[in-house]
Amino acid sequence: MATEEYAEQLDHFLNDVRVMAENQREILLGESNSAITTTQGHVLMLLAQNGPQTNSELARALGVSGAAITKAMKGLAGEEDPMVNAIPDPDDGRVSRWSLTGLGISMASAHAQRHRETLAEYQNVFAVFTESDQTAISHFLTLVADRLHGDTDN
Repeated sequence: MATEEYAEQLDHFLNDVRVMAENQREILLGESNSAITTTQGHVLMLLAQNGPQTNSELARALGVSGAAITKAMKGLAGEEDPMVNAIPDPDDGRVSRWSLTGLGISMASAHAQRHRETLAEYQNVFAVFTESDQTAISHFLTLVADRLHGDTDN
C-alpha cells in the first residue's frame, strides 16, 4: 500500500472511532447486555473504586459536564431497582454523595469486566505482530496522538 492509501485508511479509522464514541465516554469492545450507558457504567466503576462521591467529583474524574453527570445519575437512581443512593455529605448537609446499592456494585463489576475484556482483545490484536512490529505500532500511535493533541515536535 502507498503512503497515501495508509493515510486514507487512518483517516477512515479515526472517523469511525469518532462516530462510535460520539455519544459515549469510552469505547468498549464486545456486546453489552446492559441497559446502562458506558458513562453510567464508568460512574458506577468510579464509585466502586473510590467510594461515595459528589456530582462535581464524578464530572471532574470523567472530564464531562455536571449536566452529563446529573443525567447519568437520574438514570441510575430513578430505576425501580436503583443502582445508586444519594447520601448527605457528613461535612456539608447541603451536598449529596452517591453510593452504590447492591445492584450498582454488580453493574460496576460488570463494567470493569468489559474493560478487562477490551484490553484482552487489544492484546490479541497486538499478538499477531512481531515485537519489532509492536514497537513500530506503538511509536506510530504515539505520533498520531501527539498530533491530535497539537504537539508536532516529534
